[in-house]
Amino acid sequence: MVYYEVMKVVIVGIGKIGEPLATRLLKEKHDVTVVDEDYQRVDDIVNRSDVKGVVGNCLERHILSEAEVDKADFFFACTPRDELNILSAVLAKKMGARKVVARVRDPKYLSSLESLKDVLGVDMIFNPEYRTALEIRQILKFPSAISADTFASGKVSLTEFRIPEDSPIRDMTVMDASRTAGGKMLFAVVSRDGKVTIPNGDFVLRANDLVHIATEEKDLLELSKKINLFKQKAKSVLILGGGRISYYLAKELLADGVKVKIIEIDEERCRELDEELSKATVICADGTETDVLEEEGIRSVDAFIAMTGMDEENAVTSLFASSLGHMKVVPMITSTPLAKMVRKLGLDSVIAPHEVIADQLVRFVRANQVNEGEGINALYRIHDKAEAVEFTVQPDFPGIGIPLKSLKLKNNVLLFGVVRNGEFILPSGETSLAVHDKVLVVTGVKQVTELDQILK
Repeated sequence: MVYYEVMKVVIVGIGKIGEPLATRLLKEKHDVTVVDEDYQRVDDIVNRSDVKGVVGNCLERHILSEAEVDKADFFFACTPRDELNILSAVLAKKMGARKVVARVRDPKYLSSLESLKDVLGVDMIFNPEYRTALEIRQILKFPSAISADTFASGKVSLTEFRIPEDSPIRDMTVMDASRTAGGKMLFAVVSRDGKVTIPNGDFVLRANDLVHIATEEKDLLELSKKINLFKQKAKSVLILGGGRISYYLAKELLADGVKVKIIEIDEERCRELDEELSKATVICADGTETDVLEEEGIRSVDAFIAMTGMDEENAVTSLFASSLGHMKVVPMITSTPLAKMVRKLGLDSVIAPHEVIADQLVRFVRANQVNEGEGINALYRIHDKAEAVEFTVQPDFPGIGIPLKSLKLKNNVLLFGVVRNGEFILPSGETSLAVHDKVLVVTGVKQVTELDQILK
């Protein structure tokens, strides 16, 4: 059995990605060193948290040597410059870093990221804007959902909903609610008044509970209709702001057959978007003005996405859109306090790009803390207090062939799905695990890196 161990991590670039990543990895008790050319940034983060800091150019060997890159388990290049990230990651690998990751944002590199990674010997290349766009796209597939994620290569969906006052499952036990939906779903997590619970069958659901429902992806629409959570997939989307995330999101939505309109205030950026997104409608105007939003048809779209460079603008325009009552509204907000405030005002589906990417990179660390093939396939954080994790059952797992009702699981652990030979199994007490099964677990036990760790 492999237990959790401290990893040495070096992060180059203290910005919108590097700083929250350092914070998350510190919470997981890793040894973190940050590198940046800006003395003040390094000094600030060192004074606020338990990180080591190095000031200097990440392409200089003596700077990376001072950061002990040669001893690093993980090296993350998160500066704003793509080429700098790629070169520093290659250099770190040559100096002995075990796993190296580079941030690459330019759309021209998107189609070649995998081949670029292989040629350069980099372990992972990530595009934060594209990843955020995919997150929003997933939400728009199920507009009644607050958040949505998939496991087992898209086979299984873990979707967050708020139980409405008129839902037939209101005041039902979890067991009865599952039966009402035809027995094809499982309530993995319930959040009520800030308290997160992994429920048993007798747990009673209440109106306004936030619930994470696990089901096979293909059954989600049918089940959402049965429990009065259904909303038609968004067919028309109005996007405020024409940045990189908007560009990637528009491309994905247009490929899905969705009608897209983008409002952007900068004339040069409007021309670029108009050339690159020929099937989208691009409007050059100040979309923070309600008259502009009204004129461009905000009342007739299925979804409104606010992604300007200003949190306050995104919050205010999203609250206006929400007041119209019928559409899915998704604001992009980077400030944690403001995001909490906006959620309390009824906007559940707030997107914070730095959180999306920090989750992705922490998942990479967890997956690579153990031998290849034995770690995490997927990781999804739920309200900071629980995690949904996907594992592959290895031949040495001690629970093979034993019915789940006889397995001694740790408290606050629930198996919410098994995928065997491409088929989804909603687990019961009689279900047993086999080698190579994809096992989906929700747990309040922190820093789980392999399946054995869910056992007592």
